Amino acid sequence: MILPDFYGRFRCKAGACQHTCCRGWDIDIDDVTADYYQQLDGPLGEAIRQHIAEGPDGWHFCLTAEGNCPFLRPDGLCQLIRQAGDDILCDICALHPRFFQVVENGSGQAIELGGVGLCCEAACELLLSETGPLTFCDSETGRSIGSLAQLLKWLDYPLPRKGLAYEPDTAEKDHERLLAVLGRTEPIDDAWTAQLKTLQAQTANSAASTVLTGNKGTAGRYQRIYDYIFYRQLETFADVPSDFLATYVGRSTDFIALTAAATGDLPEAVRRWSEQIEYDTDNVALLKKAAAAGEF
Repeated sequence: MILPDFYGRFRCKAGACQHTCCRGWDIDIDDVTADYYQQLDGPLGEAIRQHIAEGPDGWHFCLTAEGNCPFLRPDGLCQLIRQAGDDILCDICALHPRFFQVVENGSGQAIELGGVGLCCEAACELLLSETGPLTFCDSETGRSIGSLAQLLKWLDYPLPRKGLAYEPDTAEKDHERLLAVLGRTEPIDDAWTAQLKTLQAQTANSAASTVLTGNKGTAGRYQRIYDYIFYRQLETFADVPSDFLATYVGRSTDFIALTAAATGDLPEAVRRWSEQIEYDTDNVALLKKAAAAGEF
């Protein structure tokens, strides 16, 4: 499996996380775990069965009125883990925010790629903890593959015509087009819609270019963001020219830059973009079509 350079250092922040994944997300339960919960003896089994339900697509946890998992404790820890250990978790809770995808190399061989999703603040912090090039390795052999460009060459994946260097788009009209397209995505919450409106109302969007060119370290972090988003969507964009993926990635990175310029918080700008876009397949599909159509 191919993994990014920081993958081995990922650790859940648990109670220290400010944006717990146990709040605001639907939590589906895989069939094997659902069967286990139905048969679990004792008070814990009874408590679990009181807080799960079966819907058209399978079993899920019934969230509280505040949108929390019913087993999220006030200290931010998981009651299930505290009482029974990690093995009691359903697949999605055990794996999140890890992702796995499969792409084919030039010989038709299936290659598995893994990573951690940027909706997780710990993942964002790790990605942005360095300013040098993002690199990848083969976890089975321990062999370093190198940069994104070297990985794509190894996969025999065609490079975009403009290459892989992130060049921010600072034209105000292009920012307006970008925000208009993002305004067509399904909002994750009211705060996302309000943020878009705020950005659209601002006239100093060119501040994003200052964020990117202000120092070498900042530019290095934006290149890492660009490279990681590109890597993350290799499977989704495998059926279209790589130029379309480059457009999607470049414009997404531009939006992150605009948000960071407005808020002064780059890690949170990355996390919120990922939460809104990457974790909604319909939104990714919408932007994929927009990139293909040259709409932004």
